Amino acid sequence: MENKSRVKLGIYLCSLLMMGAIAVASNIANIMAAFPDVAPTTIVAYLISVPCLIVIPVTLITGKLMDSIAKKTLMIIGILFWLIGGVVPYFLTSLTSILVMRCIFGVGVGMVQTLCAALVVENFDDATERNQTMGNVAAFQMLGTVIFSLVAGNLGKLGWNVAFLVHLIAVVSLIGAIIFLPHKQPIKSTATATKFQPTSLMWTWAIIYMIFMVGGQTYANSAAALIEEMNLGDSVAAGYSLAIFAVGGLVMGLVYGKFAKKFGKATLSLGCCIMIVAFLLIALVPNLLVSYFGAFLCGVSLSICIPGAINGTAASVTPESSGMAVSVATCTQNIGMALCPYIVTPAGAMLVSATNPNYTVNQGALLCATGIVAVVAIMFMGVSKK
Repeated sequence: MENKSRVKLGIYLCSLLMMGAIAVASNIANIMAAFPDVAPTTIVAYLISVPCLIVIPVTLITGKLMDSIAKKTLMIIGILFWLIGGVVPYFLTSLTSILVMRCIFGVGVGMVQTLCAALVVENFDDATERNQTMGNVAAFQMLGTVIFSLVAGNLGKLGWNVAFLVHLIAVVSLIGAIIFLPHKQPIKSTATATKFQPTSLMWTWAIIYMIFMVGGQTYANSAAALIEEMNLGDSVAAGYSLAIFAVGGLVMGLVYGKFAKKFGKATLSLGCCIMIVAFLLIALVPNLLVSYFGAFLCGVSLSICIPGAINGTAASVTPESSGMAVSVATCTQNIGMALCPYIVTPAGAMLVSATNPNYTVNQGALLCATGIVAVVAIMFMGVSKK
């Protein structure tokens, strides 16, 4: 029997990489300055949206590969993609070549995201232990974001490309995966009962989760730029904002199991309400400390909603289908993240133009995201009752 503590440690070390798509988010302003002839939206798309788009098919492919290849083997391969695609841009000066590396990086992110959740589902049957372990995965995911944002923000002061060296953290995750993850070869079976059997409730969970991420990703896309637009600080201040956001997620992740047990079916809707408050504070109060508090609440919210939505999706199918259900949820999560700048940003620009031209587009984007998350809060309450 595998030592569960060792298995958890291995999963947690890999979970550090799950938010890798925003590892250089605090350095976006410096990268934009290095490429003045390129539209800012294009740079955001190359650095954040494109990896999220790559993740979409990778999550489904990984779900299929898990039927025939050990999850440990897949995790090691995914971390190597993550490491190579993340670090190599340090040596590049062409935005096109950086885009290619970000695509490779996206493959790694997709594999790691899917496998972390699938490993929890595979190794922990007890609902309470699974909830707590999934919460801890979210906590370590946010811990990784703390490291990324603080280190990348400060490395960015040395040069726009130096921030990419933050991806060397993957070496720690690689060692953890090799030493601690169990090597369980999938049991091949032709029985119909073992095939993926999606349910309408599973698709409902996955689609609501996607809509939530369209709104929820707005913080990562807008907060760093908003701090500089409102003259609240520079890239270092933006890095601190992302770090505080991650600390909020880390704290909630550590207590998520108890939180979910206390609030039951209202857990996800409560998480959405916390995000609404966070977005309003960041968008409407021109104060750095208030913005940091909003960032903290935003991290708390994501660490409630992400594990809750993934658990809900996995629980809506048979145990044999849960691994693929997690892949579907991860896929829709990244569809939402990829769609975010193409839906929320234009909507924010329209809102600002129609209501208050003194607001920036990023302020408008956060206000539009508030409306999206409010609708999702109602949807989560409905699906949780089922």
